[in-house]
Amino acid sequence: MTPFSGSLQAILYDLDGTLADSFLPIRESFNHMLRHFGLSRQLTPEESLALVGGGLEESVARLLPAGEVARGTAVFRAHYESIYLETTHPMPHADEILQAIGAMGLPQGVVTNKLGTSARALVRHFKWESILSLCLGEHDGYALKPSPDMILAAAERMEIPPSRTLFVGDSPFDLEAGRRAGCQVVLLSTGTHTEEELVALLPESVEKNLSGVLEWIRGSGRVR
Repeated sequence: MTPFSGSLQAILYDLDGTLADSFLPIRESFNHMLRHFGLSRQLTPEESLALVGGGLEESVARLLPAGEVARGTAVFRAHYESIYLETTHPMPHADEILQAIGAMGLPQGVVTNKLGTSARALVRHFKWESILSLCLGEHDGYALKPSPDMILAAAERMEIPPSRTLFVGDSPFDLEAGRRAGCQVVLLSTGTHTEEELVALLPESVEKNLSGVLEWIRGSGRVR
């Protein structure tokens, strides 16, 4: 697909489904929440994937009555915080890919709809803080994706124009946020949507894994 129209100077990533496989603790926390409210329904992996991508309250609102969303969100968070560090893992080859891209001299960061404190704790847990120069998330003072606000704030902090920034994600939320920010966007089929669904959205490229992102960057011929 289309390479960069200008030199690439920075890369921003979504976290869940992009750099980290966090779907097990997310599903278990949704199911814990449902049990807490006396509901017999338990989400399948596919059903929980369909809830990921927007803000947590939006996801909870699809499972509980409107009057219980705030309490349900709190129940989810409490359970998730107790299990996520032990049950979330880097996507395959994430360490090597981040190191290789860093060796190109490209600053890297995270923009996620996950709670910012939890996202930064994962970055530290994976020992990525020396590679990822920033990590912005929910409750950091910016509107969530698909708003472009977090991406624009990250680009400003990195002192890189959005037009010279690649955003890597796994969902339509990521594509819309990146497009509205003025970035080019590569999507991964490792998260919430199939390759076919993502290709239909017409990003710059759809890759099967992070290794494909590295190869796309190298093949673009636009790395400064």
